[in-house]
Amino acid sequence: MTTRMNKYLQRKDSDAPHLGNFIQWHIEQNHVKKTNVSEALQVLPSTVNQYFRQSSFQFTILWRISQAVQHNFLMELGEKWLKIPYQTQKETDLQNQLDQKNTEIELLKAQLQIFREIHGVK
Repeated sequence: MTTRMNKYLQRKDSDAPHLGNFIQWHIEQNHVKKTNVSEALQVLPSTVNQYFRQSSFQFTILWRISQAVQHNFLMELGEKWLKIPYQTQKETDLQNQLDQKNTEIELLKAQLQIFREIHGVK
């Protein structure tokens, strides 16, 4: 039997978590006042409560909520639930710097070993 429900309303196991619950949980855990969020979004507090009940909403709304509460929900959602590896440019730069420092350390260890052999120090 085929369902008449719109395809976008059908839930799959791989779907994103309930976005409204996720945002509400973060706001409550960090003791952010909903009135402050509604003022930052320039909407009524009842609209913010309505967002909490929605499983998904427009990207711009998520973007604005992220700015209002100073939290990167996009990255957190990606890290927790998307499960696709991603490395930021800062992480890449830090990894390159770490690799460079490790190479330097190995070179210095080799030089120290040669110095010890030359001077008969153990």
